[in-house]
Formats: sequence, C-alpha cells, structure tokens
Amino acid sequence: MSKKRAMALAIKCYFILSFVALLSNCATQRESTIVGGKYDAAKDVTEFFVLPYGQVALPGKWDKCGYNKIARQQLFTNQDSIFVAFAFGRTDNYEFNKDGALKGYDFVKAFYEWESEYFKSEGLESQMKEDDSERQYVIYRIYGERVDTYFLIGEKNGKVSNFSINITSRWNENEKIQFLKRIFLTD
Repeated sequence: MSKKRAMALAIKCYFILSFVALLSNCATQRESTIVGGKYDAAKDVTEFFVLPYGQVALPGKWDKCGYNKIARQQLFTNQDSIFVAFAFGRTDNYEFNKDGALKGYDFVKAFYEWESEYFKSEGLESQMKEDDSERQYVIYRIYGERVDTYFLIGEKNGKVSNFSINITSRWNENEKIQFLKRIFLTD
C-alpha cells in the first residue's frame, strides 16, 4: 500500500471514529432498572421494587392495577379499593435539580415546593402535613374538586421515593399518614 493511500485511509478512519464518538456523546444516557415484586402469603406482604432505586413492602395483598408513564408510578389496589402509587428515581432526574446539588431534606423540601406550584397552577391546593429533616421526608396533601391525595416524598443516598394514597374514605387522615411513614421507614 502506498504511503499516500495509507494516509488517506488513516484520515478516513479518523473522521469515521470522530463521527461515531460524537453520536455516542449525543445519545441519551439510560440506566438499566429491574422492576418486580410479588405477594408473599407467608408474610402477608406485597413487595415491589425498582432496582437500583428503591423498594417498598406493603402490608397485606395488593394488586397492580395500572402504570402512569408520565410520573413513572406503579399503581396498586387492595381488596378495600384503596389505591396507592409508587415511583422511585434519582434526585437529579427532576428539572429543579438537574445538577444534583439538592440532597436529603433540602431536596424533599424543594420537591414539595416545586410540586405544590404545579398543582396550584392546575387549580388545586397543597397542605404540608408532616416533615422530618432527620429522616429526610415530607408528607403533604394535594386536594381540590375530585382530588384528595396524600404524598410522601423521601430521599436516601441520592435516591427518591415518591408514595401516594388516592381518595379513600376507608382510612382517616392519621391512618393515611401512618401508612406512608411505615412503608417508607421500614426498608
């Protein structure tokens, strides 16, 4: 092979590799997850997990009843028709924390403020019910016409747990709050 032809081939390879590298850097970075869970009759617990982000153990038997793609929430219901939803992720997956600077209690307070503003723009009200800076969670209620949902947002090691209980008259406010705390603080 002539020196001129070898140089042309080297330049061509350089441009091809540069183009591939450019495309690779432009691609969306995705992280693999494993999602699963099941009801354990011996323990009377329904487990749900999204690895590596989080897990929850629900007392009793709960059935999957849907998935909210936008919020990445898995929905469950039990025999009493109580609906709960769970989402797990990273703190830097939220528009108000793209740089990941907010962690722990600072993150959950910022999340509450961010979400409250969104729901307020949709004509709903928010009400802080409980916050715990040591355990890094807040519990709040979003409500309005045909909406009454209790949320717990918590952070552990850069990972976010978002739990909610939808409208139900079967549990009073204290039972809803205690349920959310128990499942968040158990894992």
